[in-house]
Amino acid sequence: MQERLSPAETESLRSAAATGNADARAVWGKYLLAIRPPDLREGITNIILAANGGNAEAAYLIARHAAFGFGLPQNWITALDFLQRAAERGHEPAQRDLAFLSGNADGDWKAQRAAVDVKQWLTAPRAKTVSTDPRVFIIENFAAPEICDWMIARAKPRLERAKIYAGSGWRHDPRRSNSDSYFPVSDTDMVFLMMQGRIAATTGLGLDAMEAPAVLHYLPGQEFLPHVDFLDPESPGYVEQLAHLGQRVVTFLLYLNDDYEGGETEFPIVSWRYKGRKGDALMFWNVGQDGAPDPNTKHAGRPPDSGEKWLLSQWMRWRPVEQMGIVRPTF
Repeated sequence: MQERLSPAETESLRSAAATGNADARAVWGKYLLAIRPPDLREGITNIILAANGGNAEAAYLIARHAAFGFGLPQNWITALDFLQRAAERGHEPAQRDLAFLSGNADGDWKAQRAAVDVKQWLTAPRAKTVSTDPRVFIIENFAAPEICDWMIARAKPRLERAKIYAGSGWRHDPRRSNSDSYFPVSDTDMVFLMMQGRIAATTGLGLDAMEAPAVLHYLPGQEFLPHVDFLDPESPGYVEQLAHLGQRVVTFLLYLNDDYEGGETEFPIVSWRYKGRKGDALMFWNVGQDGAPDPNTKHAGRPPDSGEKWLLSQWMRWRPVEQMGIVRPTF
C-alpha cells in the first residue's frame, strides 16, 4: 500500500502527468492505483496513456490489471498482449514472466506469447472430498514443482513477521510466529495471477473474490495456533468490513515444498491433520451450506520439527448478493 503524498507532492505528480510525458503519466498512474482507496478511473487512464506512449512498466501493469480484472475487464488475451508489449520494450520482469509462462527463453517475445497455453494454466486436477463437515478438499498435483519454486524465490526477499487481523487492523500476536509476504495486484506477477486463475476455476469463485495471496514461511518451532479464517459477524470490528467486502468463505492452501518434518495443517475439532506433497493443495469452506460461519473449520499451522515450511495462502470472499446484483450460489 502506498502512503499518501503531501498535497504539494501530489500536485507536482499531477502536473507532470498533465504534460503528456509517458514516464510521468506512468508514475502518476501507479501512485493512484497503489493508494487506499485507489483512484481506479484516473489511475488506469494514465497507465493506458503511458503504455500507449511507450512506457514498458505501464504495459506490464496493464497486463496484471487485465489478468486480475481490477480496474479493467478481466481478459487473459489483453493481459498477455500487454505482457508481450512490455517484454519487447525491455522490461525485465515482463520478460521473466513471459519466458516462464511459455517455457521458452529464446527472446522471441511474439513466439513466446503465442506459446502460452492459457487453458492449460487455468485447468486444475479434480478435487477430492475428504470431509463434508467441515467441507474440506484435496487437490493433488495442483501446481508443478517449478511454479512452487518460483513462488518461494519471489517471497524470500520480502518476508516479514506475520500479523493477524483483529477487527481494527493488522497486528502482531503471540498466537502467530511465522513470517509471510503478500502479493497484491500492484506488486505481483503473471505467474501468481495465472495460479490465482486456476484457484478461481477450482473454487467456482471469481478472481474478484480474492484477497491478496500470501506466501507463508515457517522455521522450526514457528506456528499459527488454532484459529478460524471467517470473520465473526457478531464482532463490532468486522461489521463494516463484512458489509463492504463480504465474508471470507474459502481458504486455499498450496504446499510449496515438502522437505520438512512435522508442520501439518491441523483441524483439532474434527481430529484431522494434513501435510501435502510439493504442489498439492488443500481447500476448505469457512462457511456451511447456508453461508453461516462454520466453527468446525478451526485450524492450526503446526510448527515444523526440522526444515522450513512454505505455503501459498489464498483467501476468497463473498459479498452480499444485493451488492453484486447476481444470484447467490449454493455454498
